[in-house]
Amino acid sequence: MSFGGMAQLLGFVRYIHDVKIVNQFFCCKELKETTTGNDIFSTLSEYLKSVGLTWQLCVGICTDGAPAMIGSIKGFVSLVKRENSSEITTRCFFHREALVAKTISNDLKSVLEKVVKMVNFIKSRPLKSRLFTKLCEELEAKHLNLLLHTEAPWLSREKVLSRVCQLKEDMLTFFTLEQEEFCDLLADDTWCAKLSYLADIFEVLNKVNASMQGKSENVLSSTDKINVLKEKLQLWGGKVKEGNLDMFSHVAVAANSGEIIPIISEHLAVLEKQLQHYFPNI
Repeated sequence: MSFGGMAQLLGFVRYIHDVKIVNQFFCCKELKETTTGNDIFSTLSEYLKSVGLTWQLCVGICTDGAPAMIGSIKGFVSLVKRENSSEITTRCFFHREALVAKTISNDLKSVLEKVVKMVNFIKSRPLKSRLFTKLCEELEAKHLNLLLHTEAPWLSREKVLSRVCQLKEDMLTFFTLEQEEFCDLLADDTWCAKLSYLADIFEVLNKVNASMQGKSENVLSSTDKINVLKEKLQLWGGKVKEGNLDMFSHVAVAANSGEIIPIISEHLAVLEKQLQHYFPNI
């Protein structure tokens, strides 16, 4: 993570104490220059030495899939295994689910990119942001502001898309004198139906992701949730082919929703396939 323009390395430990599994914050160290696997390894090695610990005491490591962490030659995990060859490595459970959520077709990806451009057009300009808020107040909109999309926090996508769904009529009014391209998209019922589906499916995926986090969560309960998601996607795929979209609240009431049934069906099938790819052993 980054704080004040500097990269911060956060470490957490899990261990058994008096027959209980304890999760505890371990350290926060600044990476002053680069953030390579060697930098991470050196920083943690120095900290372990300072508190009288060694890599031999470490049973397993759980990381995300970044090259700096899992690179086969200079990745952090590879460097640790040179110190302790019996080290067990695993990939962060909900990070894998987040990677599944990133799997979308070019058609749907284009919609997401356009939404981000619309939001940035307003949010990145203070004057336009204030004018949009004023417009929402006058139109008595449910919300007065859009939410800014960021790539790092995975859960931001659904919130951004849902807010745009709720304010798309207000945005259409705002863009009438600003951006003709955006007006054409927001006035297109088929495009808006795709937007509605993205808001719905990311809401589902984000709820699963968020439910797998917290002190009381463990690999068994997370596994159950992933298996339930697999079953839902399979069930929904069959329902969608029959023309039933009731499981998606936004798209079910959207105009021209029937026209995107093939797109939804294909995306659900791809999600199911990606879940099997990232979670093959559960």
